[in-house]
Amino acid sequence: MDLEMIRTVISAFTLISVFFVALNYFLARKKANQDAQFTKDKEICEQAIIALERAYNTLAGRECNHSLPAPSRINWLTSARQILRYKKLKSKLKTDLYKLVCSEHEEHWRHQFYLSLQHQDLDSAAYFKGTMFSFSSENIDPRSALIIVNFSTWNQENDDPLMDVDKNDLIHDDYTLNGQHGLEHYIIELQEEKLREEKAT
Repeated sequence: MDLEMIRTVISAFTLISVFFVALNYFLARKKANQDAQFTKDKEICEQAIIALERAYNTLAGRECNHSLPAPSRINWLTSARQILRYKKLKSKLKTDLYKLVCSEHEEHWRHQFYLSLQHQDLDSAAYFKGTMFSFSSENIDPRSALIIVNFSTWNQENDDPLMDVDKNDLIHDDYTLNGQHGLEHYIIELQEEKLREEKAT
């Protein structure tokens, strides 16, 4: 092999080595950035969950007995602010895992709010009114009430995981309804009702 050929081979190996060093560096940087984002999202998610817990506890109290929230202006304001903080924190999440974790906690707390707001007293304007201001009957700030009620309501734009389940698979899998006579009869009755409705139309 002549000297020129040796130089060409060495140059080729050098270029290949440089390429692999650059690739290794790029992959290491990418992994480090992903790890940093994962850590950051974990902290954001934890704080977001705390904001939801605080929002609920401020409005309804620490006991999850779903009793009527006190008509306290400051409690409704503080709870609404915590919900808004939660939404702001959630919007900063980048990783799919922590977006999912946060959404799961959100659904839990949404249901807790919903249960706490299912009282007849809330159907009356008197619950929200107050005597704090001589010039107005306002007690509960309408914005705070709207934020809380909005949060407690199922968002129709959310994907409902139940829609991905084929109930017939569960009905006919030979173990889900095993021993569940009440549920089995209920399902049969619903199926019979549906057949009667179809025949009637």
